Amino acid sequence: MPSIVQLYREARRRKVFRTAALYVLGSWAVLQVADVLFPGFGIPETAIRALVWTAALGFPVALIFGWLFDIGPGGLRRTPPPSAAETGESRPLGRHDYALLATFLVIAAVLVFRAVQAVREAPVAAAPGVAASGGENDTRLPNSIAVLSFTNISSDPDNEYFCDGISEEILNEISTVRELNVIGRTSSFAFKDSNIGIEKISATLGVHYVLQGSVRKAGNQLRISAQLLDERGRQLWAQTFDRELTNVFEIQEEIAQAVVSRIVRQVDLSLKAPSKPSLEAYDRYLAGRDLLHKRDTTGAMNELQRAIDLDPRFAEAQAEWAIARLIGSPSKSEFDAAAAAIDRALELKPQLLRAQAARGLWFLQSTPPDTAAAKSVLQVVLDQDPNMSDALLWMSIALDQSGQPEESVANLHRAARIDPLHPSIAGNLASALIRKGDDEAALRLLNRQLQQPNPGYPIYTTLRSFYRTRGRLVELNAIGKDVSLRSVDTHYSLAASYALLGSFDAADEWMARNPKDFPKWPMQQYAVSVAPNWRGDIEQSRQRFERGVESAGLSIEELSPVLRIWYGALLARSGHHADAIKVLEPLMPLIATTGQISDDELPDTDGPHALAWSYLQTGERAKADRILSDLLEKCRSDVDDRQRPVASNVLHRCAETALLAGDAERALALLEQAIEAGWRDYYVRRNDPYWTALENDPRYRALMATVKSDVDRQRAVVERIDATDGFKAKLDAAMAARREASQETGEPAT
Repeated sequence: MPSIVQLYREARRRKVFRTAALYVLGSWAVLQVADVLFPGFGIPETAIRALVWTAALGFPVALIFGWLFDIGPGGLRRTPPPSAAETGESRPLGRHDYALLATFLVIAAVLVFRAVQAVREAPVAAAPGVAASGGENDTRLPNSIAVLSFTNISSDPDNEYFCDGISEEILNEISTVRELNVIGRTSSFAFKDSNIGIEKISATLGVHYVLQGSVRKAGNQLRISAQLLDERGRQLWAQTFDRELTNVFEIQEEIAQAVVSRIVRQVDLSLKAPSKPSLEAYDRYLAGRDLLHKRDTTGAMNELQRAIDLDPRFAEAQAEWAIARLIGSPSKSEFDAAAAAIDRALELKPQLLRAQAARGLWFLQSTPPDTAAAKSVLQVVLDQDPNMSDALLWMSIALDQSGQPEESVANLHRAARIDPLHPSIAGNLASALIRKGDDEAALRLLNRQLQQPNPGYPIYTTLRSFYRTRGRLVELNAIGKDVSLRSVDTHYSLAASYALLGSFDAADEWMARNPKDFPKWPMQQYAVSVAPNWRGDIEQSRQRFERGVESAGLSIEELSPVLRIWYGALLARSGHHADAIKVLEPLMPLIATTGQISDDELPDTDGPHALAWSYLQTGERAKADRILSDLLEKCRSDVDDRQRPVASNVLHRCAETALLAGDAERALALLEQAIEAGWRDYYVRRNDPYWTALENDPRYRALMATVKSDVDRQRAVVERIDATDGFKAKLDAAMAARREASQETGEPAT
């Protein structure tokens, strides 16, 4: 205790506490200034944390300096030791003191340099939906503008969708001006609730102008404030509108006209007087469209249907309802209902571009897709609204399906420039880059999207396909965990990764957990058939699928084409060949167009092989040969194209085609190429009846042993990760937090 007291007294004598206090106050002042100024320049919190660590590391240095030296009227002097303290005089600096001061100076310089470097190298602050690095466009589009989500300053947080709707309506109105380049909603709204500065936003999106504003809604009173800013954040125009709620349509039109007139002065927007649905219907329409953007198609259709019921002449609601219904894999009845909604919308408003675009999507979803009609309709839409990113995306799909890959990629690049943070656009563009062999550029694009707090599901499906076809099952498992942890989708991706690794118990466990964590998953009754299929028990898989269809109160004919092809493949591989032919033959036009439904779908949904196999087993060799001949021709085109690498799943499919056609030697050669390219589906294809003819072939057995060895190696890596990463505990905590949040908001957790 006496030594502590003596140390305390000596520190007081040497004025160490004063030095510490001055250092803390100075550091606090610097951090306060940084906290105020950094957000305005788009510098994120990571830079402020770097300053905090610098200040913390410098604190002991300041204490040592305060112990050794004193700054007073006589300048910087050495504090005398306790034995000389009675004289009260500090000693002049000696040779060793200068060496110490030089050391202090070097340490301080290093700390300051590292702090400045951390601030300079800090990535663009990551707003919701914004990549944290590499997100800035090198060039800005001419006459380009981003319409940010207007801020809700109402007392009721439920008005959020209304504010977003106001912003989107303004965006939609100005996007029809051909002289403007208007950034899409997904990318512009990614900055919602962020404190990123306008300079960073404009640089990230590559625009010259930004429109932002706020909305206050109280009963029947509405206040909308809007301001147009240039790329440096300087105000070019601002206005506040205090009106009644019934004037919302006129306010949107006035803001759009003001914006256009200041960016492209020679253009007269000349907007037609907007139609005015009932305010209650408009409110439901905005809510439904907000849910559609979140890909909650069921909730979106419910809200949009309410809008239609309230105002049957609300054409925009009809169009959005149709789009919501067409997303995914609609059944025949749903497909027909979407067509009726599009017809009604165009009857009410023949020039409604959104309804015309919905017609283009309808042609793409037809069985088979009518790509010529889709391109024709979508081109008309894009001629009038070149900024509709959805139409650009659908046009790229139509071009790709009609054999115009270069034109398709050009449309995707245009779409990505207009809406760079749109997950479907980014995912499709990454897939196109992968097909061209530019894996590095594709992964950069996808990883930038993954840095967002809520990456869209298409980003994960693209990555899932990439890792699976490359045989990188450890990364595939990590993607599955991220999907489950963020509730981007169900546990299907995670279960599939374990099935590919041969960990069937883990795959069963995750599939069995889906009903608990995702009770509203519409595929639940069909998904029960997946796990037996992975294990190779195709008959049990078929029976479960049929029970699922029965429990849904449907017939096979009422299912979407994707599910019918899936079921037909189950019938073929489980030995029910005549039934498989009955299911698959009517779908032949679609099968011939699409081939396999997805590059990474599990279980196998390869319709052409399933139908050809069934023909072979029932003695209809001529019909099988016609299918296989077309497939072999396509394989020759794909495999012999040396300008780009061939994916492992394509090579394996071609190997299987050659085998069914009776060319075992060609099949083995292609299988070897597929394995070299990354095919690792050993465990989920062990009991595949298509390959039974080669099960005793020494070369085939050796190739499969090579695949098994590598999969087993990767399974061991995943098992080591699982033993230490605590994933299940993290997931349980995340799910509990979501359920608690849903109870507070009254919204469903999934």
